[in-house]
Amino acid sequence: MSRRSAVPLQVAGIAVLGVLLAACGGEKVGPKPDLPTTKTALWNPCDGLDVAFVKQQYGVASTKHAGSPEKPECRFTPQDEKSGDPVVTANYILFPGTLDDAWQTMGQREDADVRRPRIADADDARIVVNATKKQLYVTGFVQNGVLIQQVDVVDPKPYDEARIVRAVEQTLTVLSRAADQKDVGKSPEPSPSAS
Repeated sequence: MSRRSAVPLQVAGIAVLGVLLAACGGEKVGPKPDLPTTKTALWNPCDGLDVAFVKQQYGVASTKHAGSPEKPECRFTPQDEKSGDPVVTANYILFPGTLDDAWQTMGQREDADVRRPRIADADDARIVVNATKKQLYVTGFVQNGVLIQQVDVVDPKPYDEARIVRAVEQTLTVLSRAADQKDVGKSPEPSPSAS
């Protein structure tokens, strides 16, 4: 077949294709259905914590930042920003293994000050203390099923290490109890931080 005789066939093919496509789209498409664009988070650690608890445990008048249901945040900042008081934050992940398994992925230094407190209703817990000349860093972890919650405290000098460690332990206890009461760790939902 010559190139000249192929052109009318191509034009005819395009015309037939156009008619077929037009027949498929005879009616207007209705509006798209409303689909959720954001997913409510499974859990917000701030649900179990408040400024009165932070005042009692950490000795700081604070402001609570809880984020939104779609993007939970749990942070307590000093009302007086120049006070030098501690900042407390809490977060979580859902992890299908144990806290020991998660711990292996964190890469802690061998000389880190790691403590293993007994926390009511929890499967496991750790507290890591790093006291420097200028600040105290304390991080606590508590596991309830697949839920691993984390508490971070940064306290500028002068700081009371024993008080902050006790306060983190109490915070882990409150978080563990709240998660246990709501059966949060038993649900295999993905965490917002995983996306």
